Amino acid sequence: MQETQTVHQITGLLLGTAVGDAIGLAREGLAPKRASCLFGNQIQHSLIVTPWGRAGLCSDDTEHAAMVAQSLLSGYQNADDFSRQLASRLRRWFLTLPAGLGMATLKACSKLCLGISPAKSGIHSAGNGAAMRAPVIGWFFADNPVTMREIVRAATIITHTDPWAEEGAWVIAMAARQAREQQPQAPIDNFFADIMPSLNGQQLVSQLQLAQQKLQQQAELSDYLLALQLEKKGITGYINNTVPAVIYAWLRYYGSYEQTISALIHAGGDTDTTAAIAGALAGIQLGEAGIPAQWLAGVKEWPMSIDYLRKLSSALATSKHHPEQSITLRQPSYLPILGRNLLFFCIIMLHGFRRLLPPY
Repeated sequence: MQETQTVHQITGLLLGTAVGDAIGLAREGLAPKRASCLFGNQIQHSLIVTPWGRAGLCSDDTEHAAMVAQSLLSGYQNADDFSRQLASRLRRWFLTLPAGLGMATLKACSKLCLGISPAKSGIHSAGNGAAMRAPVIGWFFADNPVTMREIVRAATIITHTDPWAEEGAWVIAMAARQAREQQPQAPIDNFFADIMPSLNGQQLVSQLQLAQQKLQQQAELSDYLLALQLEKKGITGYINNTVPAVIYAWLRYYGSYEQTISALIHAGGDTDTTAAIAGALAGIQLGEAGIPAQWLAGVKEWPMSIDYLRKLSSALATSKHHPEQSITLRQPSYLPILGRNLLFFCIIMLHGFRRLLPPY
């Protein structure tokens, strides 16, 4: 693969993550009916709404994807080295007081800050935190599935030790690997043939088998979620809910970033994470050009801005093609991130209060 194509894919991945995250954040945790009452059916930035326009901000989904990319950029040697790199970034990230992180991640980062090894810091949880770190790993190690599995495991157990969390994250990594091929049609049969023989969790297997059947029938995501009894409350943060739903949306609306993200946000629940992961998969295939320009322009992040993510993408692509070179990219400083996070917390609190008000 040419370096320009590599840049195209990883830029699409990181920006696709950021846009999905930002546009889904306003509806996070809401049932579909309640979200529709508050925000209507049009999918647009709804976190910050002013007379001058709309804007969105990114949450931990984007930040974790960026931390994985930064860890790989720092000079991957083996799974242990990657784990140390990621642990260092998680500690620093945790000390910037991020808002809205999951309980398992909170406890694991606390243990990391106390000096506990990343091999022992994880919590027995089947949350979807590891899945949001998986697309970068699947894309970067697409040519080496064995190493990919090792890195997925290292990136999972640092926060989540439940085997289901690792298996779900691996499925997402394999989807990123498949997306890298940029096939013109949805690779439904090929994808399921690749992953199903290696899965052990019966719940995930049965839900993915149902997904394959529904995809072959060209059923909408809403029909699939109805079969899983997730249509009322939305897609939860449980790994075996998040992963099948994301895979379904990616394959069902393959080739359309907007349709993929819109379907998942309309589904309700953990909308920022589902949209971030699916946005990464769609972004690999479509690149930045496939992301709606208005959605992308509405992401008003700083200091980890859209421009920074572009630079990180370019640096990681160069590192992948020229591993002998030492590629460095200055990370955003601690104090600006801390200030940003305090402002973000205030915005989230105000938004949360707004969600308590009419219409009902």
